Amino acid sequence: MRARRNISLMFSLFLGLSVPCQAQSLVQDAAAHIEAGRYADAYRMLSAEESERAGDPQFDLLLGIAALETGRHTLAVFALERVLAVQPDNARARAEIGRAYMALGESEGAKRELQAVRGQDVPPEVVRAIDRLLAAIDRAALQGRTAFSGYVEAAVGRDTNVNSATSLTSVTVPSLGAFVLDTSSRSRSAWFSALSGGVNVRVPVNPEWALIAGASGAGRFNGGESRFDTTALDGNGGVVWSRGQHRVTALLQAGMFEVDQEKLRDYTGGLLQWQYTHDARNQTTVYAQQTRLRYEGSNDVRDVNRNIYGVGHAMLLPDGQTLLFGSVYLGAETGRNDLSSGINIAANDVIGFRFGAQHSLDERWQLFGALSHEARDYHATDPVFGVVRDDTLTSLSLGASYEFAKNWLATPSLSFSRNDSSISLNEYRRGIAQFAVRRTF
Repeated sequence: MRARRNISLMFSLFLGLSVPCQAQSLVQDAAAHIEAGRYADAYRMLSAEESERAGDPQFDLLLGIAALETGRHTLAVFALERVLAVQPDNARARAEIGRAYMALGESEGAKRELQAVRGQDVPPEVVRAIDRLLAAIDRAALQGRTAFSGYVEAAVGRDTNVNSATSLTSVTVPSLGAFVLDTSSRSRSAWFSALSGGVNVRVPVNPEWALIAGASGAGRFNGGESRFDTTALDGNGGVVWSRGQHRVTALLQAGMFEVDQEKLRDYTGGLLQWQYTHDARNQTTVYAQQTRLRYEGSNDVRDVNRNIYGVGHAMLLPDGQTLLFGSVYLGAETGRNDLSSGINIAANDVIGFRFGAQHSLDERWQLFGALSHEARDYHATDPVFGVVRDDTLTSLSLGASYEFAKNWLATPSLSFSRNDSSISLNEYRRGIAQFAVRRTF
């Protein structure tokens, strides 16, 4: 069902939603509601007049679109069949009834109607959209089989602060005076190269249940600052349950992070997530995540158990080309006690948000941006600086992606981060400019 909804959404994205209007006030008002994405309002207005107006192809076309967008797929088929009975060459009606057939799981009927539209005199962008849609129908037919996907990516760029460190040259410690910071404790800039890749597998058990697993790795190499080179390995495995508009995912997760070929930390944890697809344009996600972070050696005082609870929503605007998304979350990190002092220096409360947008300029170009913010309020007074630590991390990312060949993507991007803290040693600024090339398979 989710695959069919994604197919429906993709078709709306490329074909658009403009409809012809007649002079009648009802048709004009309904068309305006549909153009603005108010499908429920359009359906209520039109369905009340169906017994009187059924058989009018303009009325039936609008009624079919409104019924389809509000999940009344069978009713949409009835209305659109009436249009085609009078206007068998109406490309829009055939396209919409193809969408309705897909939503009902009738792939052969959907392919028949879409291929009929493709054979008519329609704009090239509609032909390309239909080709993508037909390919998606073929992929959906394979959902009962084990599926693999993955990517490899190479990137180069410039990082103004490879070690996320303060730019201060010295700090003052109460009762001890000022201390000059070693160069490794201050921000360092460098050119870098990076290589990453990942693979995922999905094994269906029955129409509702599937096993999933994935693994990824990433390495980053800083020219002239190799002591800050990093390596990350991540893996996950779990199950997915889907029924109707609902999708529940349960995962176990694990990974490790190295700096200069020495392990800094590892983690284990789990994720429980529920997704609800309201319609072809709106999806809500609720999740809970628990992560156990463990650091090496003397850094073990930074060990925490991170528990996060969040909710997010994604919405495709009526233009069919702009996706808005956002999420908010809160939780806590419970640290371990420092055995020498008995102070739980790592424990803190967390609250944050992330909002962003993606906009398709055409089939190949896409713009994107996101803003995130996280605040951490620590519980205990820092034993060195004598104050309670409070941090706020704000990040902004902007970029564009270009599909220069099938399964090949070029992505230039910029990101900026700022961490403010009640302890000056923990404040930093960071900017990254990057150009990446990705191959998916």
